[in-house]
Amino acid sequence: MKTFPQTVEPDQALADLPIERLLDRTVAIKATIKKLDEDLASLQEELISRVKAGELDHTFSHNDHAFNLSDGKASWTYPATVLDLDRDLKSAKKAAQANGSAIKTLGAPFWTIKPPKP
Repeated sequence: MKTFPQTVEPDQALADLPIERLLDRTVAIKATIKKLDEDLASLQEELISRVKAGELDHTFSHNDHAFNLSDGKASWTYPATVLDLDRDLKSAKKAAQANGSAIKTLGAPFWTIKPPKP
């Protein structure tokens, strides 16, 4: 079984890590997560293929884990009258932001970490 790097050395607290090490570990973990997400997507596509081939049911369990294949996310195409209303609503929202009548709130802070472009 493949092992993955620990987030912190067992005997070292995050607060004690030098900034350079903290950043290096963050980048390494981010890369590991991206690779795992890619691997998981491939595995899930194969499972979908097996369902389509009749080798698996849409719902089953394996090693006490429940698997359920859900339909894809629905999307909608609206008539012109609805699109016009949507455009008017967006304009009204922008106007409320500009004139100060809309109240701005912020969620929790978060990091965006992007690898260098090739």
